[in-house]
Amino acid sequence: MTRTTSSQATDELRDVARDALKLGGRCVGAAREWLGAKRSEFDSGRAAGAAGGTHDGGPSGVSVHGYRGIGPRGYRRDDARIHEDVCDALTESDALDASGISVTVQDGVVKLSGSVPHRMMKRLAEDVSEGCPGVRDVDNMLRVGVSQTAGTSNDVPGMDPLA
Repeated sequence: MTRTTSSQATDELRDVARDALKLGGRCVGAAREWLGAKRSEFDSGRAAGAAGGTHDGGPSGVSVHGYRGIGPRGYRRDDARIHEDVCDALTESDALDASGISVTVQDGVVKLSGSVPHRMMKRLAEDVSEGCPGVRDVDNMLRVGVSQTAGTSNDVPGMDPLA
């Protein structure tokens, strides 16, 4: 009987591994498709620039796009603007409870502190913050679990904050 259980467990693990490989293959395929579309879009813009047919009337031989995020020499986004953008992005993320997160910004480095209910939210908060314009780095000091403010007037009495 032990052999049957072990065999069943092995079969289940094999099925899970096969399904994971299929899913991974689909993800890789979708990523290749997307990157291929972006590459052809970029190449067509470059070809249009080389042919003198730029959409913006610019000089011949200049790419019409591909310079997003490259600003003027010496430009650096103000920390207050970065703070506001990060807070807005954390607020707008539907999969993230940002109520226990504190954000500070110094020299373009975002520091996240406080707590979130799930590890996935900790990672998501870092990813969302990193995607904001002007962010040079993210120092993720978030803790997973009960917030430090548990038991304050914002909490519902008798409710488990992690439930």
